[in-house]
Amino acid sequence: MGMFIILKKELQAFFKDKRALMLGILMPIILITVFSLAFGGLGGKGKDHKIQLLVCDEDKTDLSKEMIGGLDSIESLAIFTTTTDSALNLVKRGRYSAALIFHKGFTDSVKAVKHLPWELKYDATRSIEMGMVQQSLLQNLYGKISKMMNEKLIIQMKNFESNSKEINKLMQLKNSPLQKVPDNQGVVQALAGTAVMMLLFSLTAMGARLIEEKENGTLKRLLSSPLKTTDILAGKMLSSMIFAICQLFIMMIFSSLAFGLVLLPNLVPATILIIATAFACASFGMFIASIIKTREQAQGVSTLATLIMSAIGGSMVPSFLMPQWMQNVGHASINYWAIQGFFDIFIRQLQITDFVFLGRVAVLIGIGATLSFFSLILFRNNATSMA
Repeated sequence: MGMFIILKKELQAFFKDKRALMLGILMPIILITVFSLAFGGLGGKGKDHKIQLLVCDEDKTDLSKEMIGGLDSIESLAIFTTTTDSALNLVKRGRYSAALIFHKGFTDSVKAVKHLPWELKYDATRSIEMGMVQQSLLQNLYGKISKMMNEKLIIQMKNFESNSKEINKLMQLKNSPLQKVPDNQGVVQALAGTAVMMLLFSLTAMGARLIEEKENGTLKRLLSSPLKTTDILAGKMLSSMIFAICQLFIMMIFSSLAFGLVLLPNLVPATILIIATAFACASFGMFIASIIKTREQAQGVSTLATLIMSAIGGSMVPSFLMPQWMQNVGHASINYWAIQGFFDIFIRQLQITDFVFLGRVAVLIGIGATLSFFSLILFRNNATSMA
């Protein structure tokens, strides 16, 4: 009961501030528009970035093994061998960028100078990277195979020059995404990245409100009332979650109307992800509120923490453009799991029952539960000094 008293007070205070309400709605919309336009033209990568490429050898011949061995010398690729079924599964779920498959009969086709049965299957969210992958393959593999096939033609007393174009056609690497590549990939990146970053900024402002309540004596009266510290913190967190859920839905609806984001067929998984993301962000805001003691701390700590998580988590720059070590560090942020969840829904088109999507939701809930637990302990310990 006490929690709902706090919830009512927080919501009344928020909706009373019309300027803050408008900023909470308009600012994310403006940023989504700007980032959608910017992410529409994503460019190159850093030199230290390695694209993770799965390689599948169904041919299992000396030549196919030699080709795969040659891939290890490509500095821009990190090679991992596995079975075709496993590779397609991993790529579909966004665990790896692409899978290069040498189908059975690859060596026989080289010897017979026939169309080569090899293909590149890639994650639809990594289409920009695939140009780099094919360029690397062109420089390192095509030359070897072309030479072998030309030698076969010479042995067969066929003209080298007249058949060179035909060989290029035979060597053509079939490539296609495992999912349908949407036209609004940049919109999804802008929506997901901006949404989480703005939520973190908005909800960490909770800390500043606690300081204001301390300064005007409201917090002292609350702590001396029959209300428990858990009621106070839970009420504030619930109000933050309601605000976060509303903000996320407004941003998704705007993205649907303005940029063609396909929303209705994905409404159920999107709602689940929104609730999990709102819980994680609200818990983060509550955690910040439980450790700060001054208005300056609230502003400094919340801004720094939000910017760091947004930077490493993919809100400011898509994760795949970052060095691998930063991508790994980004797993510690709320932004990463929420953004990947949005990609799972709107780009990879994973089902609501898919364990990868559910795993991301579980991580967000786990982050929220962990932060809530520590927030409660810290708030209890600091309640007296805060009042």
